[in-house]
Amino acid sequence: MKTFYGVTLLCFFVGMLIVCFYAPWTSTSGGSPGAHSSLGFAPVWSTQFLGVPGAHIDVGSMGILAVVVAFFSIVIGGSAYFFRSKRTGGKDLME
Repeated sequence: MKTFYGVTLLCFFVGMLIVCFYAPWTSTSGGSPGAHSSLGFAPVWSTQFLGVPGAHIDVGSMGILAVVVAFFSIVIGGSAYFFRSKRTGGKDLME
């Protein structure tokens, strides 16, 4: 299980780092707090959209991206655990 947790956490960390570099930004339309306009992608700490009034990181999209990163991290970690070179226990089905 050490392989599973190590690979999963590494993939999650790298994936979230990539998401932080390409975070979705949005702005609120004037007069309506519910309507949003997508501005593009920029790092979380960026001042690229500083001149746009009401510009902020789209929290909903960041949450969806975090869930996608977590899912693929678990899949990659499970694959690494399943295809590891030293398997302990269990019989070989071909014998």
